[in-house]
Amino acid sequence: MQVGDLCKRQVISIEEQATLVEAARLMRQHHVGALVVTSRDAQGRHVCGVVTDRDLVLDALAREVQDEDLRVGAIAHTTLVLVSEHADIGEAVQAMEHSGVRRLLVKGSNDQLIGILSLDDLIEAYSAELETLVRIIRSGMAREARANQLAAAPADQPLLIPSIGRATWASVVVGV
Repeated sequence: MQVGDLCKRQVISIEEQATLVEAARLMRQHHVGALVVTSRDAQGRHVCGVVTDRDLVLDALAREVQDEDLRVGAIAHTTLVLVSEHADIGEAVQAMEHSGVRRLLVKGSNDQLIGILSLDDLIEAYSAELETLVRIIRSGMAREARANQLAAAPADQPLLIPSIGRATWASVVVGV
């Protein structure tokens, strides 16, 4: 499975000069936990960072922010971790683990941002695959159980102990 199949294509962005309150409202409005932070220059809008709901809460509290003028760009993570839409999910997991992030920016073949892949997206994909695997295993076990029941001797017939033949006994039972 490829990253492009799993990533959220609707990227919600915010200008780096927006306030933390504006960022929180935008996250709430769109039910997302991260925003792509952008800056604007003569060539257009560029990705310059990522800010998460956790950043808003923890950074604001750690700084004891009373100032409504604090801007998103001041707390955004500016080290961006990109992954190709054609990368497989194993590569995405490695990128997250190596970089210590829970969200990856997904780039398309034209090097433009096409989505965001979160750890939650990966967990959801893996859990769906595990559910399929469990179903396959249970189906196989049920098939084996049915086949074994057909091959088993009927319960109402006694099982005979061979006295002579192919089977040999490893010990002697006394008193029989």
